[in-house]
Amino acid sequence: MDLSGSLSDQGKKAQDSSTLAVKDINSALVASGCNLKFAISVDDYAHDNAKALSGLQSFAASGISVVVGPLNSAAALYILDYANTHHIVLISPSSTSPTLALPNDYLFRTAPNDVAQGAADGRMLWDRGAKSVIIIEIHDAYGDGLANATATKFQSLGGTVIDTIPYDESATTFTSQVDKIYSDYTSNNSTKGPIAIDAIAFQEFGTIIQEMNSAHPTLLNTALPWFGTDGEAQNSLIANSSSTVGALVAKVRLPSTLYASSNNTRTLAFLASFATAYPNVGCDTYCLGAYDDVWLGALSTLQAGSIDGAKIQSVIASTAFGMYGLTGPMALQPSGDRIPTSYQIWKVITSGTGGTWKLAGTWDHDSDSITWTSPP
Repeated sequence: MDLSGSLSDQGKKAQDSSTLAVKDINSALVASGCNLKFAISVDDYAHDNAKALSGLQSFAASGISVVVGPLNSAAALYILDYANTHHIVLISPSSTSPTLALPNDYLFRTAPNDVAQGAADGRMLWDRGAKSVIIIEIHDAYGDGLANATATKFQSLGGTVIDTIPYDESATTFTSQVDKIYSDYTSNNSTKGPIAIDAIAFQEFGTIIQEMNSAHPTLLNTALPWFGTDGEAQNSLIANSSSTVGALVAKVRLPSTLYASSNNTRTLAFLASFATAYPNVGCDTYCLGAYDDVWLGALSTLQAGSIDGAKIQSVIASTAFGMYGLTGPMALQPSGDRIPTSYQIWKVITSGTGGTWKLAGTWDHDSDSITWTSPP
């Protein structure tokens, strides 16, 4: 998990839900008369690819053959060769780059890949009236893949991509990108408007919006919202009721797509247990996904009857096909990615002195349509 980098909000929640998953798995084993026990070991890779690899190597040296994570696609891509070679199963709740939709490898992803999210994002831009878009994106496997998928869908609907502005995944300041967005917007708005700004980012979006407010505050009052993705949706560091960042994000609304899990009675019971164990921490879709991923790893180990990674890898798909987790049916595509269904759209509204996330609508995969409950 990333516990200290730009995915730390997600990583800490996933660590909490994974801890509860191991507890619940062991309780179920005791109840069934099985004397096997599972334990959890957590490595903070700090959103750093090299640290992710060294962490995986340390796990391998300890005899670990199933790893939940990493959270992001760039880290997953960086460590995948090592995982394949050493037969270590990776189960990620949130890696989504289409470049990693590979059959017969050791990476399984319980979120759909971004071919689906790109279609949802392109449709969302067009639905809100955008005729052109400026994309700012983290320059890694996730950002590049989703930017391309979003652009492809938006252009197929008749939209124009004015610019795609990348930034390095290690960046901490975004002056040049902020200035480029402003230049692109002001020089094209009269001829190619309405223009949308689409930010494919993680929690560093908070810094981006602060720098835009300092340098070019008029761009926080555009006719269309700024748009976001699952890298931002429900992130409590981007929007909370006492955050100056949240107040700024509420100005641009930031409608952001997020894979829609299927809540059920077990989901609701778990959320109540999570709130008791971790008060003031909201468990979002990827937090629930991490819980399911630990169960998938444990059940696959039991199904394989072995801690041999190759044997576990061979039964992951069939085990997932028979699972109904906190996030709903767990069936996977041949690529090892979850079968897409729908995406929620979350937006930020004013709350207290900051902002808070509010469900705005849902995009349906089969009909390629959006149902709004609170349009941005």
